[in-house]
Amino acid sequence: MKEDKFDFYSKTSLKSYNLDAVMRYQLSMLDSLDAFTRRHCENVANLTCRICEYMNASNKFTVYCTICAYLHDIGKLFIPSSILQKNVGLTEEEFEVMKTHTTIRI
Repeated sequence: MKEDKFDFYSKTSLKSYNLDAVMRYQLSMLDSLDAFTRRHCENVANLTCRICEYMNASNKFTVYCTICAYLHDIGKLFIPSSILQKNVGLTEEEFEVMKTHTTIRI
């Protein structure tokens, strides 16, 4: 008996999760700053959704995880584009900016 393989990279319609207006705005801001990061967030969300499906997670949990995956890099909005899009290694000062501006404080 042959087992079906689960394709984690298959396209899943994430639009069904209806991100609210604030989340869509934040993603569009990410896209305007760094298109690579926006695409990365979409890929992480897709993969997260597929993993939740594979684990037979509840729909509510899947939606929650998928939204979190979409927004996991949202802190990059506060990083100057000169640092975010730098093609060479960061200086110690720039690395500190990355660490302190992308950490969520509660």
